[in-house]
Amino acid sequence: MNIKGKTVILRPATPDDRRAVFEWAALSDVTSAMMGPPTFPDNPAPSWEEFCEDHKAHFFDGSAPELGRCYIILVEGEPVGQVYYNDIEEREGVRRTEMDLWMRAQRYTGRGYGSDALLTLCEHLAQTMNVRQFMVQPSARNPRAIHAYEKIGFVRLPLSTAEASALWGPNDYADSVYMVKTIE
Repeated sequence: MNIKGKTVILRPATPDDRRAVFEWAALSDVTSAMMGPPTFPDNPAPSWEEFCEDHKAHFFDGSAPELGRCYIILVEGEPVGQVYYNDIEEREGVRRTEMDLWMRAQRYTGRGYGSDALLTLCEHLAQTMNVRQFMVQPSARNPRAIHAYEKIGFVRLPLSTAEASALWGPNDYADSVYMVKTIE
């Protein structure tokens, strides 16, 4: 089932999308904003095998929605990126998940597609799976992402990386900025 946002449509990813989603992350002109040299020498781009280990089949086949799901971001029928959520857990009576997104190419950034996709998926998960807290963790070296998340209501946790990691799980970057949005 597709999910309609203001400007985007989220289409559940299929196994046929897996390779493209990997290439958008690890081999595109947006890769350097998220991983690999020169900005992220400590966080190299994954190999295909590493990507598949981290982004298991259920993200692309819908077989375990409680463990996470990937969606292709469409604008006027064209794939412009992907957004996904990880496993849904309950902590202190609140259902929550971590989310991530990346665009297919630089030409699709700065247009609000990612923000619309993230908000649309948050609202969908709140309505269909009673998820109330959503976390993203960009690197402090990615100020564009941090600013975009702040514009749509994500708030930086006033915790050290170690404290945030204890609360939300392992950090993606040595300088991860844990940001949370709550939907009541």
